[in-house]
Formats: sequence, C-alpha cells, structure tokens
Amino acid sequence: MQVYDGGRFGTQDPGCAGLIAHIGHSDFGSQFLTFARSALGTDHVTAFATTHCGTIQTVLAENLGPRRVARTVADRYIRRHWNNDPVTRLLAGPAARDGRIIVDIDAADVEKGDYRRECYAEINLDHRLSVAEKRNGRTMRLSVYRARDDDFRQEDVARLGQMADLLMALLWRHDEAVSAEGSRGVDDNLDARIQRLEPGLTERERQVCALIAQGVTSEGIGLRLGIGLNTVLTYRKRAYARLGISSQNELMRRLMM
Repeated sequence: MQVYDGGRFGTQDPGCAGLIAHIGHSDFGSQFLTFARSALGTDHVTAFATTHCGTIQTVLAENLGPRRVARTVADRYIRRHWNNDPVTRLLAGPAARDGRIIVDIDAADVEKGDYRRECYAEINLDHRLSVAEKRNGRTMRLSVYRARDDDFRQEDVARLGQMADLLMALLWRHDEAVSAEGSRGVDDNLDARIQRLEPGLTERERQVCALIAQGVTSEGIGLRLGIGLNTVLTYRKRAYARLGISSQNELMRRLMM
C-alpha cells in the first residue's frame, strides 16, 4: 500500500469537466464510470460520503459488464467492512486533519479475509486507487478499481492526482444536490394531510411520516434526509406517539380517512 499527499499534484485534466452537466441526475454514476474508464482504465468505481452524524452514504457505485454488482457490494461494504478498510484507519489516525490523500491499495493489503473475499475476489478486483478528502467533519472517498493482473502504475496515480480537485468537487456537489432533492421529495399534499392529522408534529416528524407513507425504508429515509438511522427511528417513535398509532398500516389508515 502506498499513500500520497493528494495536494501535491499539478494541473487539472479538462476531460472531467464534462461531468458537470450530469450533477444531481440519475446518470451521474454511469457517466462518471465512462470517464474513469477512459482516463484510468477502471472496471469499477465507488464513492462514499460521511455525514456529520456519522452515517455513510453511497454517492455512486458502478461497474462494467452485464452483472450490475457494484451497488450490492457497496451496501455490503458499508454494513460489514467500512471499519476494516485501510483508508478508514488512515483517516482516523495522523491524517485525520482536513485535507486529501491518495492511496494505492492491492487486495493483498486488506487484512480481513471476508472483506478481501466479498469486496475483491468474488467480483474479480485486485487493484484500487482511492482519493479520500476530509473537510469540516465530513469525508468523501472515491475509489477506482482494476481487475487482477492489471495493476495501476505511477503515471495513473499522477493522472488521478491531476484530476482530484475537480473530481472531488463534482462528488461533493452531486451528493449535496441529491440530498437536497431527497429533502424536497416529500409530497407537499401528503405533508399537509399529516399536519392536519396532528398539528403538533415537527417538520422533521412530518417528513419522516410522509416518506414512510410513500414506502421508503428507514435506511432510505436517513439517506434522503441526511440523518442517521437511529435519528429516523426516534422521529418515527415520537410521531407515532403523537398520532396515537404504532405501525405504518395504521398511519396509512389515518391518512385515508
């Protein structure tokens, strides 16, 4: 594993500027992979952001080939392996100050066997370059991967370093745009109906109830609103208590009355 100072590289690569038009759109991830494939020969790309409350959000997860496995592997990585990632440990140590690092990792650098198997071997990945940036208590982590027998070279590290300023800015902006859209995604009519049922509910409690009524899971609500799962459950508990209900079905019945 090699660690580089992410701020020491030179000029930007103008090619990544074309991604700006896709910020906030559903095709941002696929366009990002297309660019990363062209610029760095990558087969698989992920990006994760942490919120101020410690929740980990998948910003994008894309892979080449007919099996769309990247999102499934990303979800598994967050649930089981985030804390075993060497980059996580680096950011928790001396490099925890605000700034950016670039890390060159091979599967052999990953110590825990099930992590190496589930996130590398089972999907034929072996080599990874990661850019990790910490700012104001949050982190953004971009990782690009190649398959076995296709290692990244020093010039690939340099090229990623040249693009890092703009790529990370694009990822931060896309994450903000998607989070803002999720917050606006609560149906106004549904919000008004919930408010009529119980005027004493806070705005956040109404948002949680509206998303529950739309069938969004607790984890999905947390991602949309940028809050942790335990916070979602607390808002739900308080809202249900004020409404005098104990389940999603009861909430739906009250809304249909």
